Amino acid sequence: MVNKRCMKMVIALTCVVLPIVATGCNDNNEVRQQGNRTDRIDRIQQQTDTNPADNRILVADQTAQKIVSIPGVKQANVVVTQRNAYVAAVLDDGQGQLSREIEDQIASKVRETDPTIQNVYVSTNPDFIDRVNAYVRDVQEGRPVAGFIEEFNEMVQRIFPNAR
Repeated sequence: MVNKRCMKMVIALTCVVLPIVATGCNDNNEVRQQGNRTDRIDRIQQQTDTNPADNRILVADQTAQKIVSIPGVKQANVVVTQRNAYVAAVLDDGQGQLSREIEDQIASKVRETDPTIQNVYVSTNPDFIDRVNAYVRDVQEGRPVAGFIEEFNEMVQRIFPNAR
């Protein structure tokens, strides 16, 4: 008799508790799904944002070494954001201004090293060179570069106004 009473109590509790637990799990799944949708939207907005740089800026030392092998290029540093590469190039003394030929050779070296790069922006602007060189040096020395992303975005928009 005690076993039957216990069995009925277990069945009754199961009938009451199971729908509550199922409802609670369902709500959590919806929240997770909403969270995933929100995350996806945030990522899409970041990718379609008009800023040329995303939240990651990578230093491409290997690419810079290849660029320096181009005749007429004395020194180079490359930073990469999403599918864009920004090259700060110092030309040899007798080179004068950046020619279309050297710019195309630089772009070829960048894409040869990283085929995912769609846009290559090259500058011989001394301010751009100084800032990129300082950033690369800070990264190599392990210094924090947290504020650099916003500054970099502003600098790119100023130096490469047609960059999209």
